[in-house]
Amino acid sequence: MRLSDIGTWSGRVTAAMLALWCAASVAQTAPDKSDVRVLIDISGSMRQNDPNNLRRPALRMLAGLLQPGTQAGVWTFARWTNNLVAVGDVDAAWKKRTQSLSEQISSPGQFTNIEEVLDKASADWSGEPTTHARHLVLLTDGMVDVSRQEAENAQSRERIIGTLLPRLKSAGVKVHTIALSERADHALMKILAGETGGWYQQVAQADELQRVFLRMFETVGKPDSVPLQDNRFVVDSSISEATVLVFSRPDTPPVVLRSPSGDEYTDSDLPAGVAWFRDQGYDLITVASPQKGEWSLQADIDPDNRVMIVTDLKLQHSEVPTHIAVGESLRIEANLSSRGELVTRQAFLRLLQVYAERIDQGASAPLALNDQGEGADDKAADGRYTLRHSEPAAQDEVGVLVAVESPTFMREKRFRLAVHEPVEGSVADGPDGPELSVRLQGAVMQPGAELSAWQQAADGQRVALQLTESEPGQWSAALMDPVSPSYLTVSGTTKLGNLIERTVGPIVAPGVTLPAVVAKAPVVEPAPPVVEPAPPAVEPAPVEPEAVAAPVEEPPAEPPAVAEDSLLVPGLVFGGFNLTLIIAAGVWFFLRRRRAAGRDELEFDDLIDETVDASEDATTPQEKAA
Repeated sequence: MRLSDIGTWSGRVTAAMLALWCAASVAQTAPDKSDVRVLIDISGSMRQNDPNNLRRPALRMLAGLLQPGTQAGVWTFARWTNNLVAVGDVDAAWKKRTQSLSEQISSPGQFTNIEEVLDKASADWSGEPTTHARHLVLLTDGMVDVSRQEAENAQSRERIIGTLLPRLKSAGVKVHTIALSERADHALMKILAGETGGWYQQVAQADELQRVFLRMFETVGKPDSVPLQDNRFVVDSSISEATVLVFSRPDTPPVVLRSPSGDEYTDSDLPAGVAWFRDQGYDLITVASPQKGEWSLQADIDPDNRVMIVTDLKLQHSEVPTHIAVGESLRIEANLSSRGELVTRQAFLRLLQVYAERIDQGASAPLALNDQGEGADDKAADGRYTLRHSEPAAQDEVGVLVAVESPTFMREKRFRLAVHEPVEGSVADGPDGPELSVRLQGAVMQPGAELSAWQQAADGQRVALQLTESEPGQWSAALMDPVSPSYLTVSGTTKLGNLIERTVGPIVAPGVTLPAVVAKAPVVEPAPPVVEPAPPAVEPAPVEPEAVAAPVEEPPAEPPAVAEDSLLVPGLVFGGFNLTLIIAAGVWFFLRRRRAAGRDELEFDDLIDETVDASEDATTPQEKAA
């Protein structure tokens, strides 16, 4: 966004920022609507892992966050499965019913019948989804446990992977898994999430559930949101509803919400149009038709606090996968839409700052997002902003933020990525000696990849290993000795359709320390072929004699008089530029305060033609002022 443009537009900037022009086509975007089904473990072991029944407020928070257009339902399970809240459209009645029925969640059951709850909750899903993206959110603290007979438990687990999982994948279901204990079947939880494109999360303590459910909501609901900075956020005229989530500690004072006009709201003093739900650890405030301008909170600043909105002015994006391979190129495209139509008018877009950031453990770094026809962007100035990104190492979680900022409105979307090696290996004792176990990472790789494995002997020689497939996607190989490092090479196609070839290693048994020379052996990634530089041209480019002689001439004792003139012009330009910035910043600040005070009563529909004409006719600030 150029401040000089804002200064040129002067008092008409507010109208310009809200006038939205439509194009003939809409960029390809991720589905806006979702069908979310929450599956909650109520087995007896939950008495130890969730003694305070924090599953209840976590479910109530999720229900409160789900937005219009969503369908949702809730199941509880132990030995038997119960449809606690029937699938229905998320509205005020559905939310009230869910909040009431959540009180029935406790830990009375025996066994943990994961197979049955997955099957029953998805029974009416078949074929590709047409109107709603399909999501299952599975919360459990245990393993597949349907009987006191281990063989029956093993058979149920096999049916989940061999029969149920393929059906869920064919129906386009994403399974998101939350493991609430160390003893949970983490391998199964990772397979269910990874194979379906869902998210896996291990939770150490039940008091983390609310924040985990928030992240699950952002993953499945893809809400429109505005930035919350220093407990302040800006509402523009296109927002019809705002939902504020505030996390709090038991000993903190009550939260206060302050409107742009200075009115203060608490959970005990609410006007019409404001709903306030206070629960264990959080406040959830929903404001219908919120006043335009800057709102503020009197509360603890928390990085997980959020402001979600319902709006006609949306930040849309292409489908963003949950899982990518190390080194794999990921392309993300984002655009603004007004009432479902792509916004393309440059007079509007050039006033925006559209950017992306990579977020890792709270630290952020910029990503190259642009609409200039550069890099991953196909066409300049078409309203579609594009970035291409890859991760050099495996990570459990890395975030990507895409945001739009302007003097009159802000939008942002958050994504989470899990970064995997395409193939994983481990060494352990087998029935006949040390054994290499290999698993193709189904979260990122398509079936049919080619694998090879070898051990590197002490003398540097490679000894090929014979891989035997034990079950789909898993192999094993006997090792020549327990200490020599093993390596794997995989070649195939990722789920994003990218060809990939990668070598992983060294892989050693737990407790084995490699000599430094072996650990650094350059066999992990074959070196690229050496390309000899091209020889210099036989004939050098012709050079003027004066240019050659210039370096040996005596420099003048004093700089020539023209040097002062050459410095004067850039100085004037620089000073004028700074003055322009100061004036433009003042105009921007005035307009922001004017908007925040709610004095701009112009309706955006009435200003579209006027703003377009003004932007095209005015050429200087003096002309616009006149």
